[in-house]
Amino acid sequence: MVTNEAHKGNLGEWSELYTLGYLLVHGGAFAADENQKPIPEIFHKVLQVYLAEKLGQPETEYIINKDDVAILIDGKIAATVYRSAIEGTLEIMLQELTDGSHKKTFPLATGSSLLDLLKRSRISASSSEHENDLEVILEDLVTKSPTPRVGFNIKSQIGGRSTLLNASGATNFVYKVVRDDPSIQNELPSFVHGKHGDNLKLLYESGFHLEFEYMSNDVFYQNLILLDMQFPNHLAKVLLESYLTGEKSFEKVINQVFPNDDTASRQPIFKLKEFLGAVAMGLRPSSKWDGDTTRFSGILVVKADGEVVFYYLYNRKNFEEYLFKNVAFERASTRRHKYGQIYSENGVDKIKLNLQIRFTN
Repeated sequence: MVTNEAHKGNLGEWSELYTLGYLLVHGGAFAADENQKPIPEIFHKVLQVYLAEKLGQPETEYIINKDDVAILIDGKIAATVYRSAIEGTLEIMLQELTDGSHKKTFPLATGSSLLDLLKRSRISASSSEHENDLEVILEDLVTKSPTPRVGFNIKSQIGGRSTLLNASGATNFVYKVVRDDPSIQNELPSFVHGKHGDNLKLLYESGFHLEFEYMSNDVFYQNLILLDMQFPNHLAKVLLESYLTGEKSFEKVINQVFPNDDTASRQPIFKLKEFLGAVAMGLRPSSKWDGDTTRFSGILVVKADGEVVFYYLYNRKNFEEYLFKNVAFERASTRRHKYGQIYSENGVDKIKLNLQIRFTN
């Protein structure tokens, strides 16, 4: 058997274990507003937490009692741990995670101790095997009765900015290069690798512009039109605007393309916020999505100071506003994702621009 000391994880993976410990110690967490400030009157009490190991293996259930936590594996009691014991380990773990010395994957002594305490052999759930990072049963805010099991994803701000939407070849948008004046057969400018903003500025100054044509991945396209048939066009417009202007703030770019004082902007802005929520709840570019968000209830954010807050769909407006104000466009690897250069397809000049969205803090 591999011991827990052999386990290594990155900051995000260790943060998932930290979040589990935090919920068990505090019995839940506060909801937060769009500025990440806790809402004192909304505390989401967690009654039980469920975590899987690997597909096909028994899941672990944590039942939070007044002073201790009962740990069940495959429905059978495996241990009972005092919440105070978890708290002591968690405090030291936070100090180790935030000391600024960790890069990539690394072992963590207090992390291994917490794994032992909580009877886990894996730091975090595999994103390729599970749709969410953990599932919980909450105490309903109104009825005070247990909710059904609901899934949450974890986003950590410890040590760096986490990604909301990862870049891949599937997140490339294809644009057609169009001459402003078709009667002038001017030559296309030469591009410098990786200088996307400068390249596009030069292209436009040379008498060309870009028009969105299609998305590289049809699965991603089909997922997006579940939100709205015109949504791929909306997203393509704001993505292009970000590349053209160099502005990466999602909120600022959207307001440039769809001004708040224009009544025609209401629907696109609403859908763009909805898109962010859908991504947080499981929409993936290369996996078929059925539009069902009932398996997801939001995200848990681990703030840089170690505080954990809920963005729960019970308070959906704050959830989507938080995402809207706290994400930005990111430029991914040009070589890896093969975008940013003009190429010819059936005699038509085209260019791909890549979509990646990352949290700003």
